[in-house]
Formats: sequence, C-alpha cells, structure tokens
Amino acid sequence: MAQDFYNLLYNGYTGEYQLMSSLYRNGLDALRPPADMGIDVVSLNLKQQLEKPGTPPETFFFQVKTAVTTVSENPNRPGAFAVVEFKLKDSEVDLLARSRDRALFCYVYNSEAGALTDAFEAPFICFWLDGTLIKKLNDEGAFFRKKGESKLTLTCQLRKPTHEYGHWYALIVNEKGEKVENGFLGIVGGEGSPADDWAEHYSVAGYLEYARWGL
Repeated sequence: MAQDFYNLLYNGYTGEYQLMSSLYRNGLDALRPPADMGIDVVSLNLKQQLEKPGTPPETFFFQVKTAVTTVSENPNRPGAFAVVEFKLKDSEVDLLARSRDRALFCYVYNSEAGALTDAFEAPFICFWLDGTLIKKLNDEGAFFRKKGESKLTLTCQLRKPTHEYGHWYALIVNEKGEKVENGFLGIVGGEGSPADDWAEHYSVAGYLEYARWGL
C-alpha cells in the first residue's frame, strides 16, 4: 500500500488513543467500536457505577480527526498563523450534530517544532466541537465540499496574536476563510477572551463539564 495510506492510518490512531488516554485521566473507561459506525471512541462511567450502585450510566460518543502541519514562530516577529483541514462524511456530520453527548475531537500535530510542550508525540493543540455546536456551524456553512471531493471539509485557523503576551486560539472559518458565527473557540491557557459559547474547548475535561451541564 502507498506510504500516504500508512501515514494517515497511524496519524489517525494517534489521535484516537490520545483521546482514550485523556478519558482515562478523567476517570472514564474508553473503547473503540469494532465496526465503522461514524464513531471512533465511546466512553463509559463504569468505575462510578461499580463504586456507587445506582449511579446512572453515562455514555459519550466521539469522532476523532488528526492533522499534521507546520506551525513555526519567528523569535524576532511575535505572532503565528496556520491552517488545518479535516475531512468528514456527510453521515458523520449528521450523526454528530444530533446531541451534545457526541463530539468531534480534532488533534493537530506540529511537524516542525513538535508541540507547545516540545515533545514530538504530544499534540500541538487539541480542540472539540460538540453536537449542538456542529449543528450551528453546519447551518453557517462551516462544512463545505470542495470541487471533486466526496467528503466535507472543516477548516480551522490557528492563530497567535502579534503582541508579546498573545495566546494561541482556534477559529473555524468558511470556504472563503471568513470566520463563521460561533466559530471562535476561545484562547488557550488564558482568560478574558471566552469562546462564543463560553465553553473550554481545549481539553477533554472542558468538554465533559460542558456536556454534563447540558444533559
């Protein structure tokens, strides 16, 4: 098989197992369904149910997308910019957009500098979109089809402001590169610029808190 196939396969597994590791870190069990049903990872609260009989079951469903790009900063010129794209089937978008207990997790790995932690294996950035946000973004044209492609494209700009103390942030844009409504996901590791939906979009813990609040 072509090398590109293996690169895509291994990069995809990287994101899926990264998510599973983070779910375990948050006290949940995680598994990969044996069949391709549009969901890559499922989480269960088995530990809580075993420890406290009567605890209601809690299940979350995740689609995982992984991208590898080049994100570099010039020490003599603060600020940086990168664009990443994720491909999804129409059926995947429809499946995820049905409820808040479903989410798309996007992992971006930096092929040049490694990561914010300067480790090759760690993602440079990770962000999530829950089902309710996916529905809103889809209505705003965030998922579009490029000419000649069967899958939909989701485009995200990763930005770091030019001022010295600027924080990275992710921005969902349309086919023209314009911000879509509800597309600002807040800043990474800072305060004062919350996401359009006020959620913390850069961690599994942030998703779980947001999803549980709405269920």
